Formats: sequence, C-alpha cells, structure tokens
Amino acid sequence: MKDKISNDLSYIKAGYQSDKWKWVLSLSQNSVLPAASDVGPATSVPLSSDTLSSTAEKQDEQESRINEACSYSEDMQKSDSIKPSSPSKQFTVEEVTRENLLKVYGLDKVPKVLPCPKKCHNSPWCLAELLNGSRKEKARPTDQPRVTGQPVGLQNTANTCWINSALQALYQLPRFRNAINSVDGFIGEENLSSMVYLLQAMFVDMDTHANRAIACSPGSVFERLALFATQEIMGKDADHEVLKCVSEFLENTIDTLIADPRLEPELSQLFSVSLMRIARWHCPNCETDHENQLSPATSYTVAAYVSAEECPLDQCLVDLQSGTQTGVSLVCGSDSHGQGGCGAQVKVDRIVTPKIQTLPTVLVIRNNSLMDRDLKRRLHVVYPETLDLTSHTLNHVPATYTLSSVIFHHGRWVKHFSAHVKTIEKKWFNFNDEQVSEVTSRPTSGNPPENHRNYFSAANVANKYKHRPGLRVSRGAFIWVYVRANVNEVDPPIVPPPETVVEYVLCKQEESVTVNHQLQAKVKKERKELLTKLCVTDTSEKFCLISEPLLSAWYNCDEIKYVPQSSLLTYSLCEHKLFSPRKVHMLKCLRAENVSLLSSDECGIHLPESISKLNLPLTLSIENGCCKECTAKAVNHILFIERIKNLHKEAKRDARRDHEGATQTIGSETLEYWPRLALSAYVKDNGLDTEEEELEGCGDSSKVKSDESDKVEGEGSKLSRPQHVNGDHCEEKMETVTSSSCDITSCVPENDNVNGCDNQTKDISAGKVCDSVVGKEDKDSSKEAGETKDIDSSKVKDSKELTKELLLFNEDLVCQHNLQTPNATMYKIAAALAAEIMELCGSSIHPAIYQEDFSSCPECLAQLEESKRACGSGLQQKKQLANLFKEVKRPHPVRDLGKKVFLVSRDFISDWKSYIRSCERGEAQSPAINALDNSSLLCPHDSLLFPVYGMQPHELTEHMLLAWEDEWEVLKQLYPPSHAIEGAFQDSGILLTTPGVCEAGCVEDRAAQEYEDQFTYECELIHVRQVNSVNDIPRRVVQSRTPLGTSSALNNENLGPRKKPRLASKANAGAAGGERGSLSTSHRLVRASRYFSSTDTIREVQNLIAERTGIWPMLQTLWLNGEGQVGLPGLSIKDGDEAAPTQLTDEHRALTLNSLRVRPGDTIYFRAAVEDMELAAGDGVVEFNEMDEDW
Repeated sequence: MKDKISNDLSYIKAGYQSDKWKWVLSLSQNSVLPAASDVGPATSVPLSSDTLSSTAEKQDEQESRINEACSYSEDMQKSDSIKPSSPSKQFTVEEVTRENLLKVYGLDKVPKVLPCPKKCHNSPWCLAELLNGSRKEKARPTDQPRVTGQPVGLQNTANTCWINSALQALYQLPRFRNAINSVDGFIGEENLSSMVYLLQAMFVDMDTHANRAIACSPGSVFERLALFATQEIMGKDADHEVLKCVSEFLENTIDTLIADPRLEPELSQLFSVSLMRIARWHCPNCETDHENQLSPATSYTVAAYVSAEECPLDQCLVDLQSGTQTGVSLVCGSDSHGQGGCGAQVKVDRIVTPKIQTLPTVLVIRNNSLMDRDLKRRLHVVYPETLDLTSHTLNHVPATYTLSSVIFHHGRWVKHFSAHVKTIEKKWFNFNDEQVSEVTSRPTSGNPPENHRNYFSAANVANKYKHRPGLRVSRGAFIWVYVRANVNEVDPPIVPPPETVVEYVLCKQEESVTVNHQLQAKVKKERKELLTKLCVTDTSEKFCLISEPLLSAWYNCDEIKYVPQSSLLTYSLCEHKLFSPRKVHMLKCLRAENVSLLSSDECGIHLPESISKLNLPLTLSIENGCCKECTAKAVNHILFIERIKNLHKEAKRDARRDHEGATQTIGSETLEYWPRLALSAYVKDNGLDTEEEELEGCGDSSKVKSDESDKVEGEGSKLSRPQHVNGDHCEEKMETVTSSSCDITSCVPENDNVNGCDNQTKDISAGKVCDSVVGKEDKDSSKEAGETKDIDSSKVKDSKELTKELLLFNEDLVCQHNLQTPNATMYKIAAALAAEIMELCGSSIHPAIYQEDFSSCPECLAQLEESKRACGSGLQQKKQLANLFKEVKRPHPVRDLGKKVFLVSRDFISDWKSYIRSCERGEAQSPAINALDNSSLLCPHDSLLFPVYGMQPHELTEHMLLAWEDEWEVLKQLYPPSHAIEGAFQDSGILLTTPGVCEAGCVEDRAAQEYEDQFTYECELIHVRQVNSVNDIPRRVVQSRTPLGTSSALNNENLGPRKKPRLASKANAGAAGGERGSLSTSHRLVRASRYFSSTDTIREVQNLIAERTGIWPMLQTLWLNGEGQVGLPGLSIKDGDEAAPTQLTDEHRALTLNSLRVRPGDTIYFRAAVEDMELAAGDGVVEFNEMDEDW
C-alpha cells in the first residue's frame, strides 16, 4: 500500500512526461519563483542557434539547482525541528517563458541534421517517417490485376471478414449457385434490397472482376450486401459479437432464402437436417422397457463441441449424441409413452438418441466450444476430408460427405476470420480477405502458416498428421461445410445468371474505377514534393506547428483534394483552441514560409466552409499556438503534487514525535491516504483532466503502423495503441504451446482449472478444482481442495482491503453514531500542520470532527465492552468444557459401561464451536445461541430418529455427541435444553436411551431418505483412476441399501486414502477383460479428480479422462465398483456379493451419475492405452515417440 500511495504522488503518474516537465521540479525546491520582470513575456523572435544554446545552458543550471535543493531537502529530513511547509506561490501565465514552452513542447531537442533522415516519430522536427514510408508501400490487391485460375478476394472494411469468409464458402457450392442463378425478375438497382438478387450480383462480380480483390467502394454491390447482412444479423451479445455473427449470417441467409417460395423446394432439400429422436426408458414398477419416437427436430446446422485434445470431429457432434432426461413424468403403457405397461405414472430417466431422418446435401457444422465463455485454452480437433455419418442415420442409410470449406477463427482477442475453400476445379485456396493463396501441405519447422492444410495448430501436432492426407487438424476451425458424396452423380454445371444481372454488374464495375493509377501516382509524387518543401532545414528560419494526425491523414489520402474531418483538427487542441501541452507528441514542425502551399495547392488540405466557421486553426506558430494558460495550469499541478509529497512525509514523521504544543488527532488510515483527498480536491477545483493521454504513435488513426517493434520513449509513459479488430493486417500470431500439452502420458495438465465441470455443472471457483496426480496419491483430495479454498479466500479478503478507499478526512475515526470510535488507531500531529492538510483537502472532511463533544462513543464503547465480556464468557466456557470442545475422552461402549451420558445434537455443537472461535478472535458480540436444541434428534413421536443401539462411536459422532453428566450440567446452566436425552452403555455395548428409538417407521424413512439424498448433489468430488487391467481394481462387497445402523459415510470410496493397488503383471494383463497382452509404454498411471453434479453423464467423466490422457472417449474402457449399482438395467450386481467391477457400455454413456448410483467421493476406474490411439488414428504406424518427455 505504501508503494501504491507513493506512486500516486508523482507527476509522471498524472500523465506528465519526465523529459518535458522535469524543469518544474526546480521551481518546487526554491522559495522564490522567477519573477515576470526577469524573464519577460514571450516574444516573437525566431528560434536561432544562440537561443537553443542558451536554452541548454539554462537547463544545465536548473539541473544543478535541483541537485542542490535535493541535498538541502535531505538535510532537512535529518533535522528534528520540522516546520510545516508554507504555501507555494502560484505560477502565473506571465511567468511562462519561451524556454519553458520549448521544453514542454519538445522543441528544445533539435536533431543534428535537418531535415532529419531517421524515423523519429517522437521528435516534432522529423518528417522522415511519412516520406520514407511511402517508398515501402505496395499496390493493394484491389488495384492489382487478377491472376489467371485464382479466385478473387474480398476487401475487409468495417469488420466484414465474417461476411467474406461465408461468401467464399457459399460461392464454391455449385448447387447453391445454381439455385440462386435460377431466379429471374431482376430489373435494376431497386431489386438490391433482396438477399437473392444481392447474392446473384455478388456472385457475378466475383466471377468477372478484373482485380485480385473486390473493393468495398461506396455504392458497390459488395457494400450493399455488407450493409444488408449487418442489419439482418440479430441476437448478437456483447461478449461474442463478432464470433457468433459468421454462423448467424449463414443461418439467417438460409432462412431468408428458404422463405422465398421460388427457392424453398431446392434449398430446403439442400441444407435441412431432420433428426428423429428415439426415447428409451425403463419402468421401475413393472420392469418394462419402453421405446418410442419423439417429435423430430429440424435445423440447418449441426453443433459440435471439442472437449478432448485431438478428438475426431464425428465424436464431437453433440446434436447426434445420446442424452439423458432426468426426472421425466411418464405414464407406463400410454400410446405416447410406449405400448404395454402397468399404467402407473412414474418419474424416470430416459435416454434420447437422435438419428438423422433426412440427409442434407450440404452439411454445415458449427464448433460451439470456441464460443464457450469459460474456455481456458483451445483444443485441437481432427476433421476428415471424408466424413461418414452412416451410423447416425435412422435406417443406416449410407451418408458420406466430402469437405468443401473450413472457416477459421483467429484467437480470442483479435476476432478475425479466414477460410480454406475447395473450388469447383478441386483446388484448395486460403482466403484471408484480400489475400488469396493456394493451400499447401509442405512440412514446416514451426507452426503451420495460414495457407497450410493444418493451419492454426501447434507444430508438433501438425507433424503427427503430415503423412495422413485424409485427416486435418486445427484448434481454430469454427465452421465446417461438407457436401454429400453420391457415386452415381457428378457435380452439375454452373447455371449462368440472368443477362440483366450480368449487364448491371459490368456497368457497376466500370463506374467503380474511381481511382486512376496514373493520377494516383501523380498525387503521391506532388504530395511528397510538397512535404519535402515543408521540412524545416535550418533552425534560424521561422517554423509553425501542425497536428500530426492531420498531416498523416492528408499525406496518405488517395484523393486529389483532401477535405479533413473536424475531429482531426481538434484532437491536438485544448479548450482555448491552441495546441495542448498534454498532447505535444501529436505535433510536427513545418517551414513557415511554405505553409501557405499546404492550403493553396491542388493536392493540399482544403478546409470546408463548415470547419472554417468554427475558427479551427490549420497551423499555428510557437508564439501564438502554444497555450500558456494550460502550461501554467500544468506547472501549478506539478508543484502542488510535490508540495503534497513533502507534506505527507512531514506528517508521518511528525506523528512519531512527542509534542508540547497544540495537536490534532488524525486516524492511521487518514495519515496514510489523505494525499488522495487533497489531489482529488485540487483537480476538482481547477478543472484538470488527470487521465493518462495517448502517447506518440497512437493519435494517427488514418494509417496502420505495421512496425510493431517501435517503442515510445518516455519515463513513466504507457503505450496505448488502439486494438486492431478485423483490419487488413490482422494476422494472428499463433499461441505458444508448451510441451506438456502434447505429452499424453503426463498426469499434470497444461491448465488444471480448465472448465471446472466441462461446462455441464455449475461454475465453481478455481480453488475448488482439485487434480490428484501420481506421486501425491496418499493425500486426501478433499483436504487439498479445502486448503486451496482457504488460500483463495484469504487472497480475496486481502484484495478487498487493498481496494478500500478513504472518502473523507478522519473518516476512520468516526463511528456510525458520528462520534469517535473507541477502538480506532490514531496519532497526534501539530495543529498547524493538521490545519494546512485539512485546508488542502477542501470539503472532503468528515463533519463529525468539528463537534464540540467529539469524544468516544458511549454506545460503541458499550458494544466493545459487551464484546469483551462475551469473549471472556466464551473463553471461560472453552476452559470448562475443554474435552467437549476438542471432542476427546468421550464415552466408550467398552470402558464406560453403565455410566450416565447425555446426547447433544451435532448442530448445536457446531454452532457452539463457531461461537467459541469467534470469541478467540475477539469478534463475538453476544452468544450466537440461546438454547440447547436437541429437536433434530427426535421424530414427531418424541422418540429417537437414529438406531443408536446398533451404531458405532464414529457413526454416532456424525449426528450427535455424547457428553458426561458434569458437562451436561454446565451446558444446562448456560443454555437451557429443549429435550434431555439420557443414555447408558449396557454390558453388550448397546446404548440404551430415554426416550428410546422410534418404532413407528420414522427411523426407516430417515435412512431411506438419506440413502437417496446421497445420489443427489451439486459440485461434489468424483475421482477417476487409470488401471492397466480389471484385475487392478479392488473388490468390494456391495449392498443395495445402507443398513439402519450404518451411515452413508461408510461408502467404500469415503474410507479415506488407501494404498495404491498393485498393478497386474504383464503375464496377467492380457487375460483381463479381453485386453491386449502388452502394456502401455508408460507406467505413470493417471489419477484425477473433478467436481461433478449428479445430473452429469458418464460422457462428462470421459471428457475429463480425455483431457488428462489424450485418449478419445470412444477408446476408453470404464468400470464402476460400488454398492450403488445394484438392480440397475444392464449391470449384473447382486446384493451381498463380492462382485467384480462392472464394465460400462455405450448404452451407459448417456446415463447420469444419479441413475448409475455414483456418490460423492466414488472412484471410476478406466483403461486408456496409447496403443489403441495409434491403431485408431489410421495405419497403426508410430511415426515418432509420442511419449517423449521433451515434448
């Protein structure tokens, strides 16, 4: 906190650059400021070399005075007698000298050679950045002739990259183009309000355009289509505005076109996907299995979600995966819910399996995982060039699709789209707006470039698929477009568009040629010659200042006559319509004698009449253009900051001294943070803008700076460049992938807190996610999670304290009753020093301190005394009942036979302990509990709800605590009991109580309810453990229901940490479950944990395993080994047997953890071998060692 307040007391923090305002510090160290008669007012004498040399000498003199003042200040700090600093003299406008203005506006540092040949964008004397930049400019693709056999690109303007990518994908679909071209009725420009005719004209333009890229010029077909598409895109949200629009554009375009009766028959068959949903469920009453068909669902896109690294695309199609609907109320035997049955209404979990009923010609797949808000890192997805969906069809109709195009999303922050599209000539091209290049598959040493078929993938992952031509991999693929392959049909020929559309487009192309290349070259040449004449070549000649954004926008304009916007003229001006000293980095010097050419030349700057009426200057001289008022105001602001800094040091030193005279009380927080109040009051009173200004290189909004290595020099300054979104140069730099992300044997993931419950459970804090790894198997996972949670909560608490703001002076001394709080930390400082500080704080002073009777608050003092008494009482209770608090030396059924004991509710014990702990912290106000409530142990018949006669001591402690007779007497005096439950252990070790255990069925009902409740949970820890064989899984004796005398805590997975099971030998590995005889090349078995909800399915557990191992869910083998699986359909577990672990099949993947009777803390065992992954990848050949630790 001290560092933070010291940073606030700096003029650099307020936005003043050190190299331009350092001279002001000499004024703050001197008691007498320069007089106006000594320096004189600003004159109109031109700048000369003598003036510059004298300026340098005076600057050296001021720096020496600063050093002397600093040494004097150090001597004063060592002195014991510290006096409050006297108010500084105000720096007036008349005292601003020409030398001061030269320093503030950066004109005192003249390059050695003029005109400056270097690119010094920090220097107002240098114009080489504009002149030299023109030589590096290349012709734009919109001005270059089209390459034969290469598709045309589309210009990106106003974030239209998503339209460009979608248009390129649609243009290369022959059946779609034929459907669009078959529509007649185009008359002229009035038809361009329809999407059909816009696409007709756009496709003709893309087919006949003469340049490499189509420019989005005003009035063009492309601009009309972009405006129409932007207005039609609906449902955009703030977080994923650009990301969702490409998929919504495709869907809305298809919707709009199908709504046209002329296109509905053909396009509906082209894109429509109809899914028949088959529901299967089991009636628990009559044990009847039902199957029926639900209403079909129709859409134009299929959703995919990538949840595992390098997962195949067909395994990610969530719309084609089975799902479980929990708690559905159905009638067994009704016509709508299945034929035959008992006719009872039951609540069951039913499995819904979607099947493709109508196959589309064009299949559009959307990657929803990229739109996930909780996405921590992107996962690679493997997508084939030939996709087989036969297994997902209703009657196993052959469904083979070939890849037509892929649309990529470039990063989370850049938000840019590009596409790989296969043309009608069966060639693949990369479309990145204007840039078009052919896709290659050449091996690369680093990450694949954008024209590589495995674009947007890590280098090591791309190399795994370099020799597999039928597979592609990427982690940025957002849209896949597949076309159904029919061996009996060939692609139809392209139907020519109507002649009226072709004539209109050709006419528009002629009109769009508004820039003559020869004229453009002539304009560039003339402007370069004019800018060369404007360069200052000698410091002895007169010069003037101009806004750099304005000059840059003029020089880079392609039009002959440049008319600027008013914002470019006002950007560098202050409220007095002069150049602001806070924006000096946006100024350039021009030769005064040639400035008239800038407004009179045909290629110069022409101010319109509307701007001329505003009296906004184009150029200003240093005598008339530099604002002295703003400079003086800034100087006083810096002087005030230095004065506050010195007063703050004096006040803190004075608070540690003994005082003999008048003193003033000040709070500890006020002593530390009062400078903020003073600075805020000064800024408010003087109307200052303390926001940090944009620095050099940021104000030029008319040009794109491609040199990312340029840095802005200046102490304490921050570079604030505008974010580039969907611009011409939005090439994304590939994310660096660490080696651990590709080592599929590693048990430590790249990000342990990725998607807490795979986005299927409730969001939980990162502190709750616990991953158990090899080498830490003996630690309790829940304990680790608790410790992490405590650490995170402490950090949150600290952050809240750090963000606490002091709003009023001495606010920390005032209680809620506007009196002095009795437990506040306070200091004494000299009254004169306190008066000066309070004067600087202005109105930000708590009014309560001005009261004549401002003394310690009696109510708060009474509360404090009450808290002390409560804390004393709590500590006394802990001393009297020490064994009860620690829960030691409790009655035992063997050694304490016949002794009288009393039952105390666990709820009361928990509340009582919380009260004792608050007393230990000194935070207790009064006892939190007034009575000893034992009602939770009794049923409505006033009998015990728990079968205590059959419960072990550790089972009793979950619901109650046994207290000795003397402890009960103490508790009874402190907290009157609601019910007294007395008991004693008999010779057989049975605990008999008065009242006894209920015999009216309440005990059985409670046990049954507790048993069912353990399978309903939110965000509970479930473990997964990798084994080499089913023989490695420990056997369990299962029971269908927890006995009345046994708590649910006796779950075989909640017994605490167990030893690691002995691994099966290589000889026995092949005999287990039909698995192969060879073990994995890695002996490091994965153990992980994650928080799940009972409504999650086994598929979410498989996704977790896939994250930790890299093995696809389809290649995982899972076993359940617990008592909850008794009687479930398809699971052969009998009550009381030492059953072998039950292997889960594909039918169980859609079942929820509740329906599979998986409880919190249970372990799901799995086998996931790398050998299976290698065989499933294609040829079974290991190209390199995937287990290499160097990855």
